Amino acid sequence: MTFVETPLEPRRGDTPQAALRRLRHLLDVCVALNAVRDLDLLLGTIARTATTVLQCEAASILLYDDARQVLRFAAATGPGSAVLVGTEVPIEGSLAGTIFRENRPLLARNLDTDPDHFARAAEATGLRPDVLLGVPMRIDGERVGVLEVFNPEAETFDKADVETLLIISSQAAVALRNARMDEALVAAKARLEDLDRTRVQFMTIASHEMRTPLTAVLGFSDVLAEEVPRDLQTYVAEVQRAAGRLQEIVETVEEMASLRDGTAELARMPMRVADLFMAVRQTVDRDVQVTLGRAGLMVCADGPRLRLALGHLLRNADAFTPPEGHVQLTAHPAGDAVTLRVTDTGRGIDADHLERVFEPFFQVEAADSRSHEGLGVGLAVARSVALKHGGRLWATSDGPGLGSTFHLRLPAAA
Repeated sequence: MTFVETPLEPRRGDTPQAALRRLRHLLDVCVALNAVRDLDLLLGTIARTATTVLQCEAASILLYDDARQVLRFAAATGPGSAVLVGTEVPIEGSLAGTIFRENRPLLARNLDTDPDHFARAAEATGLRPDVLLGVPMRIDGERVGVLEVFNPEAETFDKADVETLLIISSQAAVALRNARMDEALVAAKARLEDLDRTRVQFMTIASHEMRTPLTAVLGFSDVLAEEVPRDLQTYVAEVQRAAGRLQEIVETVEEMASLRDGTAELARMPMRVADLFMAVRQTVDRDVQVTLGRAGLMVCADGPRLRLALGHLLRNADAFTPPEGHVQLTAHPAGDAVTLRVTDTGRGIDADHLERVFEPFFQVEAADSRSHEGLGVGLAVARSVALKHGGRLWATSDGPGLGSTFHLRLPAAA
């Protein structure tokens, strides 16, 4: 056995033209390896590339299994190579293990007499290896496996072969890392999609199950309002207010679920913006100023959903504006669309949060110190409604303490 520690002699008769062809081949290898993202296909490509470039009989890739602390054949070329895949090779007492442990190239000749040669691989494939050259595979300095080549067409491997195999190993390690990252991203995306489906299913089931008891609470609270003595009316009013708030939450969750799973169907009809403003301004206690840029403005929309969306925008403005502040509803024509605006003089929005406020469940305040009610999905529902209508919803603000404006642009009714 010979460790490659001292320079080997260059290949005899290796002309400049031959060296140039080798460099060109390595460039092609780099392009090819970085174009492959399927992990199994990539490993096979690496093994075939090493066999071709180094003009040898076979090549193999062994990757380290940290759980079992062994090397395992991941790909190979040559006679009977398919049977090798999955075969474990010990770290101690094997040439591949020595390359991995020592973290350096190794050149071995006369393998049939080498006690560290893993003879079981040769027995399984029928390959009779005589000369082996192996190099470690590293990703960001961490050893991940071993790349080996066997039986060159020349008498033995030389310095140029070692350098070439190290280059292939480095390129292969980068491509392997990229492929693993792609696989991890695909798996993470699938997991997120599963979680999102579970969340939508939960919202659908929970809102449905809450409907029956909520209907009972609303109905009996109306009965109590007519029957209880005057001195108890305050308590009944509080029950009705809480039930109304719960009903709003249920409707929002239902809408969120239907919009997320794509089952929402819009029943579009022409509707007057003035009527829309009149309906939603009743959802808050403060005096809301209404301004129409032109009389008779109309939008083509699903009335209940648009009222829900605009109601969320108005209640959001009301919640974050002090009693002495102002909230305004305005509407202006914008070509073949109408822009509805909800403007307040409240706490404003930091520039970093202008888009994040539309993310489901996002809360500017910490969950354990919030001073305002809400699930954090109202603005997300409002934007989803806008998009379903072929419109837009965005926010602007001059910064904290300077108020904010939510712009809802919708198609105008013909």
